[in-house]
Amino acid sequence: MGSYPKTVQLKNGTNVVIRPMTADDLERSHRFFLALPADDRYMLRVDVTDREAVLLRMDPSPAYDHYRLVALAGEVIVADATLYQPRQGWKRHTAEVRAIVAHEFRDRGLGALLFHELFQEATRRKVERLYGMIMSQQEAARRIADALGFRVELVLPDQRRTLDGELHDVAVMTVSLKDLWRRLEDKMLAMDGHGRERH
Repeated sequence: MGSYPKTVQLKNGTNVVIRPMTADDLERSHRFFLALPADDRYMLRVDVTDREAVLLRMDPSPAYDHYRLVALAGEVIVADATLYQPRQGWKRHTAEVRAIVAHEFRDRGLGALLFHELFQEATRRKVERLYGMIMSQQEAARRIADALGFRVELVLPDQRRTLDGELHDVAVMTVSLKDLWRRLEDKMLAMDGHGRERH
């Protein structure tokens, strides 16, 4: 595990603190999800407007190791990111990554910082492949996944039913952790000392 809490500066100069989620974060987490735009909550797997659903989401699973991080501005959670890894079995070398960022903190590099933390933890756990499950409407998430080197392995028709009862296709995207780190290193080499791409 990395050294936490960790203070990081976003592209606009704002400082946020990244640390593992704790049981004391229940109310903060619930408020974070309630503050999300309705279109974002619509895409989530559970009804996070229900406090009990948020509590269940925080509970450890007997089948998966959950490595969950939050980013805070002051005492307010502004992002949530998780690495899900099977505890045993034939998928033990894989892990799912998920992240969601408060609307007003998007396009500031926070999502990338959180994913980087998850990738480091995945490396520590000897994960070999990462995957994500993205609905067709989640265009921003798809762009981020594409940029990181994730590729669509299959599309599952009508796999997810959203909170309004509609069915949607889900794309399963994967990347090897080795290829992901190589891609990130190449991106760093292509940047100047201020995080801008060299021309």
